[in-house]
Amino acid sequence: MKRISIYSKFFLVVFANGLLFFTLPDALTLAITLYFCSFQFVDGRIRKGLKWVGITAVFAVGTYLAYLAPENLFGRYILFFFVGLGKMLPVVIVGAYISGTTKVSEIICSLRRLHVPQWIVIPTSVLFRFFPTVRNDYRQIRKAMKFRGIATTTGDMVRHPVRTMEFIYVPLLSNATNVASDLASAALTRGLTDPGPKTSLVRVRFTPADAAMCLLGLVLIGAAFYALR
Repeated sequence: MKRISIYSKFFLVVFANGLLFFTLPDALTLAITLYFCSFQFVDGRIRKGLKWVGITAVFAVGTYLAYLAPENLFGRYILFFFVGLGKMLPVVIVGAYISGTTKVSEIICSLRRLHVPQWIVIPTSVLFRFFPTVRNDYRQIRKAMKFRGIATTTGDMVRHPVRTMEFIYVPLLSNATNVASDLASAALTRGLTDPGPKTSLVRVRFTPADAAMCLLGLVLIGAAFYALR
């Protein structure tokens, strides 16, 4: 049973993306990242939560060691990986959590309750259906490649980037246009542009767990503003 509503997830999106514009102390950044990971545990996704906590720990230790790395090319690569990419980690955690726990119907229902304009609702519904479709296409391409003995392992893909681009990215990108067009047509066929009142089988409510987690998030936001003074 889901304990976190889509409204809290909207809050997470704004919070995580806002962090990209500020540089906070490492301890506070770690606390905020673990806060994002905790939503997996609240929703009962223990394995996913442990995985993201482990990744967060790796980046925390790597960031500490990156500052101790020598001033050479290898040291700069280490610094870029753990500090530069680590800054994107909260956004990735929130994105993975939302994509794994949210249905498109919940998003559309909540946006309509918030009286969001249709020109935002329709692209959003298409967008959230687009990525799972592309992910499924990628899996089908990989299965076809393995069946033909092409890049059967991840190491083969890394060692032959040109061939990887030819056999994966080219068909994936060429098919993406058709996927977007089909999804847009499907959304219009379902009557998303109809100005009349809509009904929904999905119930979206702000629960006590939402209130507690959002309150904790506001406390961390307050701590971030205090640290930026």
